[in-house]
Amino acid sequence: MNIPFLKKNGIKEFKLKQIKSDASFRKYFRIYTKNKSINLLLVRSPKKKENNLGYIKTANILEEMNLSVPKIIDYDNKKDLFLIEDFGSQTFKNSLKNGVDEYKLYNLAVETLIYIYKWKINLKKKLPLYSEKKLINEALLFLEWYWPFIYKKKPSQKTIDEFIKIWKFLLKKNLKSKKILVHRDFHIDNLFFLKNRVKLRSCGLIDFQDAVLGPSSYDLVSLLEDARRDVDNKIISKMYKKFTSNLKNKEKKIFVSEYRTLAINRHLKVIGIFSRLYLRDKKKNYLKHIPRLWRLIEKNLNYDDLKQINIWIDEYFPKKFRVKPKI
Repeated sequence: MNIPFLKKNGIKEFKLKQIKSDASFRKYFRIYTKNKSINLLLVRSPKKKENNLGYIKTANILEEMNLSVPKIIDYDNKKDLFLIEDFGSQTFKNSLKNGVDEYKLYNLAVETLIYIYKWKINLKKKLPLYSEKKLINEALLFLEWYWPFIYKKKPSQKTIDEFIKIWKFLLKKNLKSKKILVHRDFHIDNLFFLKNRVKLRSCGLIDFQDAVLGPSSYDLVSLLEDARRDVDNKIISKMYKKFTSNLKNKEKKIFVSEYRTLAINRHLKVIGIFSRLYLRDKKKNYLKHIPRLWRLIEKNLNYDDLKQINIWIDEYFPKKFRVKPKI
């Protein structure tokens, strides 16, 4: 580890303890001086694998919104090192385990999303667009990684072309809501409950480096249709109503079609990512979530505005193939 980087920031006598990281290539180290944490993290984030400049840019945007993100103390581009504020260990996930009320946490998260939705400053020049092409490429991860995991061969070009055609049609037809800052991975593992801060600042945000300007329903999908946990149906209903209560009746009809469309798009993408995490990176723990993702897909499929993808899935992935792959 690069000691001069820490010494440059006035940290001389210290110990580093690696903490559990996410599905990325980043590594996190909690910094202790004289057996005490100083609420700072040393992060090794290889720029060839991680969007470091996107992280800095989005952190600045969220700070301008007066939302809580880890303060960046220093960044060494050559060494791929960050020194950032340590939010501690109370993610929403850990807070739930420690008895914090589920409604309270999800309500805080949705109030944060509503605040972002209402943000009036134009971000068009500050964030990349969540384009149709990008959404389709993400869904294609399903064909690239899950299809051969299940069928032991790649899909035909005809199958791929048909899949792309369906998504072009669905995205053009159903994505019509207001464009806002989209975190893209807004779920309880990436949210911290900062109980010493007030109102929306008690919701700490991390892992936002790939934020884009995109559909206002996307982060709500990520939160309520969590790939990693079963969210209580009453919470889902209340939080969905809370967010959409800000919309006019015409906007609500647009929003629900978009929400379902992006739910299926995201869940297919995540099935592909979880398959890749095992096949490429040898991380098998994510495979256990695939049956949940299939249940979430099925929940959203049975609507007329998604008929094309419903038919495609029934043809190529009948229920007996909607499973956790064997390893």
